[in-house]
Amino acid sequence: MDKLEQEQPGLPDSHSPEQSGSQLSLWPAESAPPESLSPAPSQPTPDPDTPWSLGDIGAFVLFAVLSFILVNVVAVVIFLALRHQFSWGITLQQAFTRTPFVLLLQAGWEMLWLFFIYFVITIKYRRGFWEAIKWLRRPRPGLYLAAGVAVAVVANLAFSSEKQLPIERLFSSPQSAYLLAIFGVCVAPFVEELVFRGFFYPVFEKLWGMIPAVFLTAFLFASIHIPQLRGGWREIAGIFFVGAVFSYCRGKTGSLLPPFLMHFAYNAFIFVALYFSTDQFRALRN
Repeated sequence: MDKLEQEQPGLPDSHSPEQSGSQLSLWPAESAPPESLSPAPSQPTPDPDTPWSLGDIGAFVLFAVLSFILVNVVAVVIFLALRHQFSWGITLQQAFTRTPFVLLLQAGWEMLWLFFIYFVITIKYRRGFWEAIKWLRRPRPGLYLAAGVAVAVVANLAFSSEKQLPIERLFSSPQSAYLLAIFGVCVAPFVEELVFRGFFYPVFEKLWGMIPAVFLTAFLFASIHIPQLRGGWREIAGIFFVGAVFSYCRGKTGSLLPPFLMHFAYNAFIFVALYFSTDQFRALRN
């Protein structure tokens, strides 16, 4: 009796291939082929994780040291050749204190930084450059510009002193001040943000979390400014504070564009304030 009930029509056998979900064909007739046989997508889905590592950051630091030596050696050779050719009455030591010469060296050095980072991202890891550094649009860019000005005001009120700093020697004339302003507003914000918040920060955040990444990046950011601010420990502390604000902005927004806008506004405000407080750079203290 039990056997007859199991074989009655209208009671499908759950083990029958025709009635179960498993079929004898390679894939169901109305479903898509397996993913391996599907057409390749036109663009790969971007990987949200940072592909480069702490080892790449170490390689960048080593490259920066070696390229600094290389840039200075090349600059010395070129200067000596030009001085002989044009009979310049200036010594090598004097040339290294002239603002145009110093900025030219700095620009050449930082161009090599950009080349290294671009090579690592696009050649080694085969990623799109702007996507990888998180150059992502965020709403209300004016808010970040205003925040950069606010940070400049706070840093100036809380961390400035009357000590004369090494960087002030570069403000030797109005022309030198204009060159420094152009470099400080148009070049330095992008390069420094790319290195510290674009290249360093995401690796630190991936390894240790946001808060350690903020403080470590701010420490490194302040460290590269020590030669310019040597002896001014309040100013160095101010740069650490500024770097921490920029790094925190990078961590909260997930984008490099907001801290860049803040850095741009911060530097621009400093030079504009200096311009008006020194009678259009004519009353600079040498």
